[in-house]
Amino acid sequence: MMVGMVAGHNGRSQLALSGWATTNNQFSISHKLVYQLEASFRSDTKRQYLQTFLLRTGAFVQLNSQWSAGAGYCLTDNRHTIGGITGYGAEHQALEQAWFIHPVYFGHSYKSFMRQRLRLENRWLPNLVKDNDHLTNTSYSFSNRLRYQIREQLPFVKVINDFNKGSYVLLQNEFFFNVSGQQYVNGKWFDQNRSLVGAGYRFNRHMDVELSYMLRLIKDAGVGWSHENLVQVTALSRL
Repeated sequence: MMVGMVAGHNGRSQLALSGWATTNNQFSISHKLVYQLEASFRSDTKRQYLQTFLLRTGAFVQLNSQWSAGAGYCLTDNRHTIGGITGYGAEHQALEQAWFIHPVYFGHSYKSFMRQRLRLENRWLPNLVKDNDHLTNTSYSFSNRLRYQIREQLPFVKVINDFNKGSYVLLQNEFFFNVSGQQYVNGKWFDQNRSLVGAGYRFNRHMDVELSYMLRLIKDAGVGWSHENLVQVTALSRL
């Protein structure tokens, strides 16, 4: 299970203090097959209403000790305002992804763990219009987005084989690229970048807790950029 609270600062001089509450559960169905269910509730910057609801589900196969591959579905329901009317519009995604995990050695007796993830999101984006006193979705536009994430976990304790308990430092970066349908998003190939640094504690092989800072850099539809500074608390479980 993953539970997070996020505070942010908008690059356009507006103070943003968003709150995220997320649950991420992994269930081992067999030695190689894992089912995953994630739900996330995200407030607006003033914490007055629900800005986004996200539900992601899927499964992946552990091909060996380093490689995993899987697929899934994601529903993202976002709050929109058009012509003074506010409502929610759901984006649907099919996704395919692969992970590669490998140790990084420092000397003869210390190692950290690096994970690289490649995810392709097939996105159906809602086209919302004002319809009297509410918003109506008239159709969907299709776009593909590619995400590449690299995540380094540096334990504070000496690790010989597996890392089962102790504190660690977390370094992470993720790139987002619009590989098709750019005209339906920001009109650009580059979408955004998320850089994260944090610290965590592993209670056992089933649960971690993390506190992290993230800088989110977003390419606007024009020539400019916007950014958010996020502070995130996360708990993860593997059952």
